[in-house]
Amino acid sequence: MAKFLDLTGLGTFKTKIQEWVNTRLNSEVTIKVVKVNGQALSPDGSKAVNVDLSTYAIKTEVTKEIAQAVSGIKGFDAQVVSSLPQTGEKGILYLVANSGSGQNIYDEYLWVNGKYEKLGTREIDLTAYAKKTELPTKTSQLTNDSGFLTGVPAEYVTETELSGKGYQTGAQVTQAITNATEDMATNTGVEEKLEGYALKTEIPTVESISNSEIDSLFTA
Repeated sequence: MAKFLDLTGLGTFKTKIQEWVNTRLNSEVTIKVVKVNGQALSPDGSKAVNVDLSTYAIKTEVTKEIAQAVSGIKGFDAQVVSSLPQTGEKGILYLVANSGSGQNIYDEYLWVNGKYEKLGTREIDLTAYAKKTELPTKTSQLTNDSGFLTGVPAEYVTETELSGKGYQTGAQVTQAITNATEDMATNTGVEEKLEGYALKTEIPTVESISNSEIDSLFTA
């Protein structure tokens, strides 16, 4: 059966784990040898080890080196020009007015590797694509290059014209025949009604009775 710890039990369990870990660390973590660049150092009588850090830079020295390196970087100087100079200069951001509005009224250029590089844009050839305004929105604006019918040809007769001249469509003729023959008897029905009657061929004639048969009728 499974057993669970309450809050008190969990607290006791946590304390026991911490005591066990601290005991293990205190008993096993012992520095036996200190090495610098692979060479073991021998402690003196005070058990102190001298580590030579003369080849390492302190924090203030690192900060100073970084500041000196950054100070040599030339910042950008933005210049508004009506047109780009024949030859540009490094470190100058040339701003040329465009037809935009709001916060996009200049095109930005930098002189890079002997030529101007426009920033923030990339020319994309869209000549093969149609604008929304160029797309047809009605079927009448489409080119009928496959000869589809757009109306009823003059040689065709409409249902309205047929009705006006008293003609009937195929469906109307079929329905009229169905209505006319609805009460007519079928061959099967007639045969069932005449089942008790004899056919002409089944009725015997006088000529078919022989004289001997006639004589036998009068014989006592």
